[in-house]
Amino acid sequence: MISSKGKTSYNKEKGRFAELHAAAFLCRKGCTILARNYRYQNGELDIVAKDPKGVILFVEVKSVFDSQVGNPASRVNGRKQFRIWKTAAHYLHFHGGQNQKCRFDVISLDLRFGKFTIKHYPDAFVASRVIPEC
Repeated sequence: MISSKGKTSYNKEKGRFAELHAAAFLCRKGCTILARNYRYQNGELDIVAKDPKGVILFVEVKSVFDSQVGNPASRVNGRKQFRIWKTAAHYLHFHGGQNQKCRFDVISLDLRFGKFTIKHYPDAFVASRVIPEC
């Protein structure tokens, strides 16, 4: 059970819980976790993984607890996508993946009403900028 010591720490605990389950979900699908919580400037990659075909996955994890409304994956807006993309470009540059196939996925966890639902959205968004812009 996740305890509440304040809104900020409670949200961090919920985020860690969701990311742990998302990473386990990817492992069950045969993926290898390469990094978690990779940071660069104002961006963060929740999970970096490699699927069984060798494609690098940059996975944003979103969750909904309590009685919040809507699909958690819908909260990955354009600004968030740009920060993820910029951080992914940094990751690829410094981890030898410049010529690797990669994609941006979202995993959502819905924990409302006593249920536990995980949904995986492969290719949830595409990069719309080129490297010199970052």
